[in-house]
Amino acid sequence: MAFESNKSYYSISEVTKISGVPEYLLRYWEGFFTELSPARDTRGNRRYTNRDIAMVLNIKNLVYEKGYKLGKASEIVKGNPRSSEDDHKTTEILKLQKQIGNEKNRHSAVDERRTLLLKEIKVEIEDILQLLG
Repeated sequence: MAFESNKSYYSISEVTKISGVPEYLLRYWEGFFTELSPARDTRGNRRYTNRDIAMVLNIKNLVYEKGYKLGKASEIVKGNPRSSEDDHKTTEILKLQKQIGNEKNRHSAVDERRTLLLKEIKVEIEDILQLLG
């Protein structure tokens, strides 16, 4: 878990600060993920336990870091993913997106070097033209 505390219950605003997930999204996830069901106090306010916060962080990791859609993330949380082929496809897509990002970075570095080289050549040509008159 990303935090340690002796506290038994947390409010939704505290969970937002801990997880970085907005309150409206936490409420939406409660309806989507049956495993995420914080208790309520006498006034109806949500009371998240450490287990609930761990579930929020797990869902956040699946959706934001690993790129799963909510349906697939829900299946993973429940422990019965549809098929390993879908998981393989998601992994392959994420790998290709990372490669594309690396290629863009490499190309921008090459473009930058070319620009510097062309500027140096321009200065040399201008110097030669100055000498020629």
